[in-house]
Amino acid sequence: MGFAGGSITFKRFFVQGNSPQRVDEALIEQLSARAMGRDSIQTADHTEMGWITGEHILDTSFSFAKNAVGDGLAFSMRIDTNKPPSDLVRSYQRQNEAALLEASGREFLSKAERRQAREEALARAEAEAREGAFRRMKQVPVFWDLKRNEVYLGSTGNSVAEPFMTLFRMTFGLMLVPVSSSELAARWAAHAGEARAFDDCKPAHFVQPPDGAVSADDYENEVRGKDFLGTEWLVWLWYTSQIESAQVSTQLGKSVTVLFEKSVQLECAFGITGKLSVQADDPTHLPEAAVALAEGKRPVRVGLQLAASGESYGLNLRGDVMHYSGVQLPPPEDASNPRAIFEDRIEKLRDMIQACDDLYTAFIRKRLSNRWPQTLNAMRAWVAAGRHRAPAAEAATA
Repeated sequence: MGFAGGSITFKRFFVQGNSPQRVDEALIEQLSARAMGRDSIQTADHTEMGWITGEHILDTSFSFAKNAVGDGLAFSMRIDTNKPPSDLVRSYQRQNEAALLEASGREFLSKAERRQAREEALARAEAEAREGAFRRMKQVPVFWDLKRNEVYLGSTGNSVAEPFMTLFRMTFGLMLVPVSSSELAARWAAHAGEARAFDDCKPAHFVQPPDGAVSADDYENEVRGKDFLGTEWLVWLWYTSQIESAQVSTQLGKSVTVLFEKSVQLECAFGITGKLSVQADDPTHLPEAAVALAEGKRPVRVGLQLAASGESYGLNLRGDVMHYSGVQLPPPEDASNPRAIFEDRIEKLRDMIQACDDLYTAFIRKRLSNRWPQTLNAMRAWVAAGRHRAPAAEAATA
């Protein structure tokens, strides 16, 4: 159901430049001009991409009533794949080889004959693909938030994001920038006059690097930009919610309550000890999660329950690339009609994103300040203490 109902999974983009102030006739016409089947994108592998209204997969009749929602533009990208199955191509090739053997009366084919059988099989499959024999269609919801100058794509995979960015640029003449922890931090630092501190920022180690670990500089070169800040943020959230308070101050007079729930996925920061997934109602309080931190693993994807501005939100968040999945929004107070529900959900989605941004900004503000070494030492002591939790827990249950 995408953004209109159910749980939401999405990848977020900043619009490079200024979005239109409102949905107008010109914007609807631009969308319609790149509708599926009109001036859509077609690739060499018979994949076709274009816009649809989001009402259903065949609807390309855009209008204010369908697509102008909550100070934004709601629509979908349709992706049609038409690639011949590789098993079918091999079957055609075997049939061609059998026919050549029968015609020649020999037991074996020459290399040139096998190549001929392959080329004829590919040609047959390509001809069938052009006729649409293997077409598979799917739609991916999109919401262009004109109010925030951002776009939300209902998929987190690069195989969808890259053609989406191309189609968006061709349609509206605007570039999209994927939102990651590095991009968010860089924008905040530029606005706050902390660009130099951001540029000088190196990955923090919460434990002593094991033998054979890459150096901090090598580690930074392995990641894209400074996306390591996203996993450090999740460690900081974990530490802050357990040691200080689950109610995290974000700015003057405001706070967000943070609870980890359902799952925490951890990966070794040094690429040595592998991955671990901890699933429980309160996963961060389990001994194995604390021990994993002490062994050098870091949370990369977590389940969260956030309370902000009087509302509660459930979500899964991948910190480095800021991917949201399984987002559960509070039910609408006014469920009188589908449009009212949709607009209520969009407002709550904005509030949820803002709450996450506020939490991340609170971390980045501290991370780039001269107070960070003190916080880092406290976090290191907390992480190290977790190494002893598993034996203690086992003794208590013995």
